[in-house]
Amino acid sequence: MKKSVLLLCAALGALAFLPTKSDADWTRSNGPWSATVMDILANGSNLFAATRGGGVFLSTDNGSSWMPLDNGLTNPYVNSLAVSGTSLFAGTTTLYGGIDGGVFRSTDNGANWTLASSGLTNSSVNCFAVSGSNLFAGTDTLNGNGGVFLSTNNGDNWTRVSNGLPVDHILALVVNGTSIFAGTSSSGVYLSTDNGASWNAVNNGLTNLTIAALTVSGDDVFAGTNDGVFLSTDNGSNWTQVNSGLTSLFIHSLGASGTDLFAGTEGGVFRTTDNGTSWAPVSSGLTNRYIFSLEASGSELFAGTWGSGVYRTPDSGANWTWSSTGMTAGDIRSFAIDEQNFFVGTGGGGVFLSTDSGANWDNVGLINEFVYSMAARPNGKGGASFFAGTMGDGVFRSTDNGATWVSATSGITVPLIWSMAVIPNGNQQDLFAGSWGGGVFFSTDDGTTWTPGGIIQGAPLIASITYNNNYIFIASWSSGVFRSSDRGLTWNPVNAGITNTFVNALWINGNDLFAGTLGGVFRSTDDGNTWVPVNNGLTSSSIYAFIDSDTNLFAGAGSSNVEPGGVYLSTDLASNWNPVSPGLINTNIRCFTIKDTNLFTGTYGGGLWQRPLSEFGPTPTPTPTPTPTATPTATPTITPTPTVTPTATPTATPSATPSPTPTPTSTPTATPTATGTPTPRPIPTPRPRPTPRPRPSPPLFLGQ
Repeated sequence: MKKSVLLLCAALGALAFLPTKSDADWTRSNGPWSATVMDILANGSNLFAATRGGGVFLSTDNGSSWMPLDNGLTNPYVNSLAVSGTSLFAGTTTLYGGIDGGVFRSTDNGANWTLASSGLTNSSVNCFAVSGSNLFAGTDTLNGNGGVFLSTNNGDNWTRVSNGLPVDHILALVVNGTSIFAGTSSSGVYLSTDNGASWNAVNNGLTNLTIAALTVSGDDVFAGTNDGVFLSTDNGSNWTQVNSGLTSLFIHSLGASGTDLFAGTEGGVFRTTDNGTSWAPVSSGLTNRYIFSLEASGSELFAGTWGSGVYRTPDSGANWTWSSTGMTAGDIRSFAIDEQNFFVGTGGGGVFLSTDSGANWDNVGLINEFVYSMAARPNGKGGASFFAGTMGDGVFRSTDNGATWVSATSGITVPLIWSMAVIPNGNQQDLFAGSWGGGVFFSTDDGTTWTPGGIIQGAPLIASITYNNNYIFIASWSSGVFRSSDRGLTWNPVNAGITNTFVNALWINGNDLFAGTLGGVFRSTDDGNTWVPVNNGLTSSSIYAFIDSDTNLFAGAGSSNVEPGGVYLSTDLASNWNPVSPGLINTNIRCFTIKDTNLFTGTYGGGLWQRPLSEFGPTPTPTPTPTPTATPTATPTITPTPTVTPTATPTATPSATPSPTPTPTSTPTATPTATGTPTPRPIPTPRPRPTPRPRPSPPLFLGQ
């Protein structure tokens, strides 16, 4: 009997014989997914949104509804937008292998995109500024090859104009007459008065040199920092801190609307009507107050959030309403299902529920939470208790199908819950939760109380949990697979043959145990005593999730700086893999589940995707194949150890991680989500939430 109860993010592969026509492609699962919106741009009656992992979206009805604009936009991680003349520009990150970064250009309002990065020596583009016919792009820096670039021919060619700039990330650009200001990640503000030919530091009075936002109001220049807002009334020669009334000092965006100035922070939106002398909160209706971007359009102001999409206010922030219908670019981390309910946990947007197999979705709570793992525990009465493991607030439980959620953390000493599983114990079902920094916890009373398991030496993060026969297995980052024969009281490493011990996912198929690592897939046929690599056909080695359907085994891979990620399929117990990703705009896979006759996969920032199982062809009984000989798999050169506290890191978006999901069976199953945390600016809360500028860049290891 299959005993896998936990799924991590993974890439899906397909058989070579599978059809490639459009009716056999993955399709977006429409839901009220709320994207992380890095930038918003108003251009006439059109409103554009740049998302982290979902590409660009367009609204022609003032934000009431949105549609994706991804034709030709081969990199969905968009940091910034600009309009110059009749062209629309999108600045993307480079951290997703197989995907071109840099600048993309559209001359037809976003309907089609082409790469326009000739001359860019660093293609992680964080910001734009337009001055007449000149287009400036601010980038990350690597070995001194970044900084500011200038195009005088509508993006056809770029020239580096960084003389005098420090080796630092450029996070913000703004034009004030003939002056151009650049905000850096650690060196303050720089000014150019000769079209970027030379730059000089203008930091007198600045007490914080991380400049995440710049804007101009009249003749005044404002800078948003990690320590509030600063004002210059003399074109940058001197700065004065203007924080009166600001209760959240991490400023991620600044925007002007008429004579009002707004600041987007990690604690909501603030407004000043007296040029920064005093600020007041204007966040009524903002259920997510982690604000990444602000943009005024006509009499309305729009705010882009981390994980909850766009909000709109018609009255200068007095009242906000969610305005993201159609923005199907959420960060999907985890699943939990029973016969009637289909729950999805998201990174920053809380929990969503569908009762019609994914046709329609509703947000059912925990808004603003990073729900990296979920589980469904049968209650013996035909229903289930549903659990959500969060990155920062521990575990929540719902006994009324998601209508309400209550904290269920008694006994849990670490609030960062990365994985969950339901494991049978005689006639009852026990809950297990894997944490970041505290090992494993288990509950025998439906989550009312939790008991810490035994010490797991050298395992900072528990990414996956599963069981087989009399053993419980866990996957850890940096220390491989551990096994317990006494229900978690003691743990022993079982890594013989595993050459990469950053393990993201575990899956059981019969008596075969599979481990997804940063070095590919490994299989054990003896309960983990020995392992052999099974990677034939895999073109991506960072595996985050598994699921199976009869004899079809799927693996989900994450994108990296050298690999594209995606979904892979094996029909012979992983001896051979084939890619099956046609139609996926985002190939950074984080989790799988099966509901009725469809396979669903959650991506890092690209929303939920689905495909009928019938499109993967018949599932013939495999011919027994000899156990492959163990051949060492090269360990990736970069395998950083995750740390619980995010650290400031340039450019964007938390990099992601997986989330699990059970194969639908009569018994609900838990599905954890492995997710990496972006490296952002320091956040004043313990949760590893990415903080913007430097925009969190997707982790190359372990995903987010």
